[in-house]
Amino acid sequence: MRKIILLVAMVLSFVCWACYDNEIAGPDAGQACLISLSGEIDQVTLSRVNDGGFCHNDVMGVYIVDYEGGSPGTLLDEGNRATNLQFTFDETNYKWNSAYDVFWKDSKTPIDVYGYYPVGTPESVNAYAFEVRKDQSKLSENGEMGGYEASDFLWGKAENVAPLTPVVRLSFRHKMSNARVTLQEGKGFSEGEWTKLEKQVLVTNTKRGARVDLATGIVTVTGEVATTGTIPYKHGDEFRAIVVPQEVATGVKLFSITVDGVAYSFSKNETFTYVPSKMHNFTIRVDKKANEGKYEFVLVSESITAWEVDLASHDATAREYIVIESEAGKLKECITAAKKDFRNLQNLKITGEINALDFYFMRDSMDRLQALNLKEVKIVKGGMDDNGRPARGDVIPTHALHTKSSLQSVILPDQLQEIDYAAFCECKSLMGSLIIPEGVVKIEELAFGRCSGLRGLLTLPSTLEYIGAAAFETCAFIGELKLPDKLKYIGTQAFYSCKNFTGTLMLPESLQYIGASAFHHCSGITGSLKIPQGITEISSFAFYGGGFDGALIMHDGIIAIGERAFGLCKFKGELNLPSKIFILEDEVFINCNFSGNLKLPQNLRSIGMSVFENNVRLSGILEFPPSVTSISAGAFARCGFEEIIFPENLEYIGYIDSYPGGAFANCFNVGRIVCKGTIPADVVDSRAFEGVPKDNFTLEVPESVVEQYRAAPGWREFKRIAAHRELICRPTIVKALNGKSERKLILDAEGEWEVESKPEWCTLSAMSGNKKTELTLTLESGTSYREGEIIFRLKDYDYTTSCRVYQYGFEYADDEVLVLQNHKVGQGINLIFLGDGYDAEDISRGDYLQVMNEQMERFFAIEPYRTYRDYFDVYTAIAVSPENGIGGVNTIRDTKFGTTFTNDVGLLGEYDEIFAYVMKIPSVNESNLSQSLIVITPNTTDYGGITQMWEDGSAIAFCPLSGDNYPYDARGIVQHEAGGHGFGKLGDEYIYYNSFIDDCLCLGAFKWGKALGWYENLSLTGKMHEVPWAHFIFDDRYSDVVDIYEGGFTHTRGVFRSEQNSCMNNNIQYHSAISREAIVKRIMLYAGETYSFDEFVKNDKRGSDNLSRSTRDMDFGTKALGNQYPPVIHKGRPSILK
Repeated sequence: MRKIILLVAMVLSFVCWACYDNEIAGPDAGQACLISLSGEIDQVTLSRVNDGGFCHNDVMGVYIVDYEGGSPGTLLDEGNRATNLQFTFDETNYKWNSAYDVFWKDSKTPIDVYGYYPVGTPESVNAYAFEVRKDQSKLSENGEMGGYEASDFLWGKAENVAPLTPVVRLSFRHKMSNARVTLQEGKGFSEGEWTKLEKQVLVTNTKRGARVDLATGIVTVTGEVATTGTIPYKHGDEFRAIVVPQEVATGVKLFSITVDGVAYSFSKNETFTYVPSKMHNFTIRVDKKANEGKYEFVLVSESITAWEVDLASHDATAREYIVIESEAGKLKECITAAKKDFRNLQNLKITGEINALDFYFMRDSMDRLQALNLKEVKIVKGGMDDNGRPARGDVIPTHALHTKSSLQSVILPDQLQEIDYAAFCECKSLMGSLIIPEGVVKIEELAFGRCSGLRGLLTLPSTLEYIGAAAFETCAFIGELKLPDKLKYIGTQAFYSCKNFTGTLMLPESLQYIGASAFHHCSGITGSLKIPQGITEISSFAFYGGGFDGALIMHDGIIAIGERAFGLCKFKGELNLPSKIFILEDEVFINCNFSGNLKLPQNLRSIGMSVFENNVRLSGILEFPPSVTSISAGAFARCGFEEIIFPENLEYIGYIDSYPGGAFANCFNVGRIVCKGTIPADVVDSRAFEGVPKDNFTLEVPESVVEQYRAAPGWREFKRIAAHRELICRPTIVKALNGKSERKLILDAEGEWEVESKPEWCTLSAMSGNKKTELTLTLESGTSYREGEIIFRLKDYDYTTSCRVYQYGFEYADDEVLVLQNHKVGQGINLIFLGDGYDAEDISRGDYLQVMNEQMERFFAIEPYRTYRDYFDVYTAIAVSPENGIGGVNTIRDTKFGTTFTNDVGLLGEYDEIFAYVMKIPSVNESNLSQSLIVITPNTTDYGGITQMWEDGSAIAFCPLSGDNYPYDARGIVQHEAGGHGFGKLGDEYIYYNSFIDDCLCLGAFKWGKALGWYENLSLTGKMHEVPWAHFIFDDRYSDVVDIYEGGFTHTRGVFRSEQNSCMNNNIQYHSAISREAIVKRIMLYAGETYSFDEFVKNDKRGSDNLSRSTRDMDFGTKALGNQYPPVIHKGRPSILK
């Protein structure tokens, strides 16, 4: 198993209450929030009841410091918002209780949070005296921690936490060093002889005193070298001792090792350094010399690794298991034979074998059973389950511990294939995290259903293929739900009302079935959702009430979508419906947030009640395909369409007196309706169009049935009804700046047409024509705002259409280049910010230049760009788009650079046009285009960013104005896409897939980037001396944060990153050390200067925003919002240079 760093992840949860103390709460006391704390230790221990976290009565100390005038406050001995506030773990209720309540100052002041463990009484926060224990083999007793646990000092800090943040992540790290000596049986021993030998190791010649700066976590060794050795914690033949970070001189004894009375001294021929947060590993083989009775000690291996999973844990008042070696079907007898009373037994660890009868014995007879450890047990066949079926091996049987109200924790067997029906259903006291072991293929119906106390993380195995109905219904799991790649089936209500899941939901491509209400009311899940190819029907309520706020991506193989399947979600962007859908059931997309044009499938027949109700951002032309015959009540109520075209065969438009009212109720923006039907559709009530401005436009119908529409109920309320003619101008609105400019118009007419009138400052390339014609509209220069209307008329009919023309005054001309910053150091590196989808009105209001300046400031608001800002030349240009916004699959927008969103690829643009435009900037040329970064800001808040990269180094970063919360806001996108990918050539560290990267086609893209010298922040090896950041791991200035963490490039396994959090995995305002170095190296290269590591360290600043930033999600460190896209690498150079 690959070893990764032990990280102690603590979460501070902020639960809102009314605050009655104005001196504590500050000026807006009504918004004050009480700070409470909850968390777990991210480690596995096999001897304690609470294997995944802290133990009952564990205590930690917390300091909270307010910001002052926008700058971090100073941690003081006294007078902080919270000073050494003790939090005590209540294991029964699985929560932390603070010694007293503490509140936010107000809704504007951020805080820094400092924490340490174990709690003490620091006289000085800058010089807290701490000492590791001499006897670390001493176990906990009488409520006192054991020697090893008491020596393990942990420290963490969360910086710049936004006020009223719901959840703050505080990551603790080991601040001491660890010496691990493993004695290995060698040659010459008879069978069983080695295990009987007495063995001891002492860690010698170290100082045990330390001084800890609680503001920084820096540990300084103090005192004199101890005259006696430190006694390690012993587990089998492995000895571990915690040591204060320090140096031991060359040749000085490090360890004294004794085997069967024979002593051995171990030293190094060089100065040895105990590195903080690291484990120093020594494996020493002991050989017995034949016929001599002497021993020879051989150093087999030596390494420095991350602090691995502790065999000894933070015991506090940990409760120990009663361990029973069981025979199948005889658990009761085995407990009795061990002289234990099964009626009073609370904490049970079973080894050996059990079967269904033993489970039912525990369920029905062990009334006080609280903790059950089955990790080492083997489940064998035997007996009948509760359904009368023969019980199977490696299967937890039906109703195994059903409604076992006393059960608080369970560890499942390592050897397990299936968890049967309702095995742990309604075990309402079951709490904490749940780990389903590798090897499990099937989790049956209601297996853990209604276990509402499960409030930790859910870990599913890579082997899992089937999750039955209501398997985890109403569980309270937190963090991200990571579904295994082999999963095929998710049953009805499988995760119903699991409201505390957060992050994105990545459905595996192997998935073939999603049952009704499978993710109903999973309101904490956000981001985009992509439906896998194997899913052809989406069941009713499948994702109803989810928190999804990205794009919804469906494929054309989907043939049916059940009622309310996506209702009450927050999906945004364009909706691309599957082409084979023929019925849209009731409320399928009610209260979503889709935008742009809506293209309905050509085979669609019926549209149910309230299908698109309250999608207020749907706009443009709504044209129904010929096959549509009925539109139910509320179907498009409160949508934003400007034009509606009804089909020839439409029969019914609905309305009901109660909610939701009419099919098109409150569609206030409608300015044109065309009916193609020669028989007026049955409009149940005139209120079907309630809110549509019927007096403002002409209802257009076939010429032969004008009078029928004028008499038909529901239609006759329109003030003007006339024959429909084909005369359409596109676009209908033209906007330009006050300089001379040209625009293209398309006039589509059924016959001859002419210009009836136009403003005198507008010239058309033709004043008359026949049928479809392309026209050039020229707008002459002006000095201020003006508007007018061009009216086109069909020659043979009294039928007109118009194009509104607007000209806006502005101080700069179209395409004028503006310098936002000149370089002061080096030879200047080009950084170009351009917008797309900003029309003349946007630009004249100042929106465009404001956004470009804001994007520039966001780019430089993160280290190392903040420090090296003076190396850059920054430009923008007045890029006027004919139309506002960007295009999509269904929506065509005429923009300067053709930015368009496609579901599978993300944002695209006319790359050649962008490069050609940028080449007009005087300092950009063919020789330095590959070293120039182009940042395009599309005028949309709907989509995530993406970076297009070429092998020669050229890059275009698309960075929309995201409306998401920190850290996925516009700042996060610019710093991740432009600063991380575009300039830094860094790889993504976030995770979408719970699998090895070796099995993914993206491995080729990873290796491609590596071959180009990119992705320095990632590695395919976890070997400490081979990763690109090895020099940081062994540097005291960085070793407190830099290590080896598994997970990155969208996969949990097989790829490694250097730090727990960074801008490249979750967009926080912090680049890892290796990322900062990679960026600085590139700056030096492009600036014509020589890179120096010493100079880098001298100038390096981690920034005021720590890797442990606040977020709503406890499991936030290695995932990204679901509408974020990996960079795309193109071969060679941009085609404009070829």
